[in-house]
Amino acid sequence: MRDRVALFDLDDTLIPRRELFAKWAAEFSTEHDVPLEWLLNADAEHASRRVEFFELVKTTFGVQLAVADLHSQYRRRMPELVEPDPQVCAMLAHLREAGWRLGVVTNGLVDNQTNKLYQAGLYDLVDTVVISDAVEVWKPDARIFRHALARLGAQPGPHVVMVGDSLENDVAGAHTTGLATVWVSDGQPLPPTGPRPQHTIRTVTEAAKLLPEVVAR
Repeated sequence: MRDRVALFDLDDTLIPRRELFAKWAAEFSTEHDVPLEWLLNADAEHASRRVEFFELVKTTFGVQLAVADLHSQYRRRMPELVEPDPQVCAMLAHLREAGWRLGVVTNGLVDNQTNKLYQAGLYDLVDTVVISDAVEVWKPDARIFRHALARLGAQPGPHVVMVGDSLENDVAGAHTTGLATVWVSDGQPLPPTGPRPQHTIRTVTEAAKLLPEVVAR
């Protein structure tokens, strides 16, 4: 039987990144007297532009620390807030025991994303980790998915499943690579337009049951 491969997004798929940011923002708000609601709103607008986020924080609210220091502290603190989720760990362990080869494909900086994986107890539960900062390719570019498959000795095809929360980065990117797709909805309805996932689950822990059905079709 052909190898079965599953690739997972990290933020808001394997770990609850929005919850972590809210915890960080509450601490930062108290320490630097920056409105919490402003931080939460600005986060979504600067998801992949964190330096710009801190430049805006500094200029808008007169925070004294340098932008580089604010960014460095953020990259250190965010992983520290991660707590292992036994259900997520069990899901990955179950898939590996069933013969799946597993990878993480994530946008972000190497230190930040790697430390999150270690803190969550996930790093040793997957076979490879591909971080955009390290390979200089960002989702939804098909090359980052192919990079992960090359590390796993696999070829694109319906036996490879990409699981993630982003319809644009994970679902659309995986479709262009020829992979099966599973969208982690977190209970949100599918937008009327945009990328269409082949399968939808509410939380990533449902993947252990769904993935064997996906590749069997």
